[in-house]
Amino acid sequence: MKKLGQFSYAELPPILSTEGMRQLDAATKEEMAKGLSAASKDCAAVEAGYELMKLAGAALYRKVVEVLKGCGDVYCSAKTAPETPNCKSAYCGAKTASQAVAVFVGGGNNGGDGLVLAKLLIEAGIPCTTYSLAAVEKFKNEAKMALDDFSQAGGKLIAYSPAEEGLSQAKTAPQASRFARFDLIVDCMLGNGASGELRELYAAAVRDIGAAGVPVVAADAPTGYDSQAHGRREPCIHALETLMFGFPRLDAYIREGGEIFGQPAVATLPYPDSLARNYDTKLYLATEALILQMLPERDDWGDKRKQGCAMIVAGSGDMPGAAALCTQAALRSGAGLVTLASPDAIMPVLQAKLSEPVFCNLQDISGQDGDTVDDRATALSPAHIPQILEKAKHNQAFAIGPGLGSAECTQGAVISLLTQITCPTVIDADALNAIASFNKTSASPASGAASFLYGIPCEAILTPHRREFERLFGALPTNDIDIPNLLRDITHHTKKIILLKGAPTFVAVPDGRVFVIPAHNSGLAKGGSGDVLTGIITALLAQGLSTCEAAVLGALLHQKAGRIARTKMGAFSMLPSDVIEMLPQAFN
Repeated sequence: MKKLGQFSYAELPPILSTEGMRQLDAATKEEMAKGLSAASKDCAAVEAGYELMKLAGAALYRKVVEVLKGCGDVYCSAKTAPETPNCKSAYCGAKTASQAVAVFVGGGNNGGDGLVLAKLLIEAGIPCTTYSLAAVEKFKNEAKMALDDFSQAGGKLIAYSPAEEGLSQAKTAPQASRFARFDLIVDCMLGNGASGELRELYAAAVRDIGAAGVPVVAADAPTGYDSQAHGRREPCIHALETLMFGFPRLDAYIREGGEIFGQPAVATLPYPDSLARNYDTKLYLATEALILQMLPERDDWGDKRKQGCAMIVAGSGDMPGAAALCTQAALRSGAGLVTLASPDAIMPVLQAKLSEPVFCNLQDISGQDGDTVDDRATALSPAHIPQILEKAKHNQAFAIGPGLGSAECTQGAVISLLTQITCPTVIDADALNAIASFNKTSASPASGAASFLYGIPCEAILTPHRREFERLFGALPTNDIDIPNLLRDITHHTKKIILLKGAPTFVAVPDGRVFVIPAHNSGLAKGGSGDVLTGIITALLAQGLSTCEAAVLGALLHQKAGRIARTKMGAFSMLPSDVIEMLPQAFN
């Protein structure tokens, strides 16, 4: 079982800002230049930069080949495909149909990456046409070296010019693009350093590419995406895939950029960890590749209690299903013994649905302080607290909230329980809404709810969706790029972990780390999905994982099971119960 702090940067990469990536790139070139014999320090830095550029171009080449293979047959000439790092021959065997690639380059380093790509495509015999938005004399330093090698390989730059109607007419009604004949377009015009409105020539190229209806792979960032303002401009490339070089950028995973970047991927480059640490802001990209290494160790000689005991307080007259989903997910996630505490009136329903848990029947005690007669039978009440506490002391993990409802007696019981529970706890759904009642006027990162959370004795994971979050802590930023800093502020005040559900999911830890789970699956946007997530995390806590590891691993398992369910059933038809059924595959 590996902890998050034990992963390398290759396994758990830091998400760098555009400026941080630039500074790391410059520092790495300087470091690499020390080992080169060149006429001057500046020449050595350029040579080092070109070595990085060649690696980036080779990674882009592999990505292009991968996308072309997904599109159909790939042409292979008699030539041998170039060998690139970690990739021997790109093709094996002749194909009958050729696929043509258009590479659009600007005059900067992003264009240099594109020229390296174009050279490799030429050497592999893949039909390639390279359009430049910059005059030849604009290519400097590394980009100029890339242009020279491209030319020596037989490549020719074609100066891009807008459609025949001219720039002004192309603004409003571009005709069917002359680039529709290509099978793939690669965008190497500007990269991740672009900001502000596009110059007209670049805007015309973006419109021309959009009119082609051809899949686009972007290098580092699609042209038209503003990496400083963290939002799209008009016009903007809509990439099928975007390959980032070195380390990921948050823009590719948030709502503002996700649709523009398409499927993001990261090509690792040899940036030294010792230098990268200088730009590590404690923001990390956590992917499904971590799952197998993070799983808790099983004790094959131990009994059910050795595998972890968890208690779940959930359900009410209106929402018994939430309790069932949460409990079933916990059982599917490895806990040896799960106790479900629910009101007496819904026990027949739950016992018909579930066979494996221990049931803690919260009975209708005479004189119970429910709001109404119905509440006394169907809702959690302060009168149930002694019974719950007696059971809870035998468990390693506790969860409260799914489907509890909003009765006043329930909110009072939740508040009272949380001041007395000491084992690691997942706080979800209606338990979060109960805590939000401390915000008498308005919610903020330091309001009543935050103060209450700071004061409770247990280590806790809060799992709000966006509306629940705002009831607790106030409005979220208008741009998701600012969410990590807000979460850091709140976890600093509360000393509790926050798992903000959504696309992406953020997990913030009181020590300042924030993990980004790059999930976007509309099939999970259904009532009950959050209850499944709570059950998974609770089971992981019961098996000995820390709150930090349980939150991140739980989110990853939930995402993976949801992805598998979507593949099998589709986003329209998949249900939270289907996600539970896919958990065995998610764990393997």
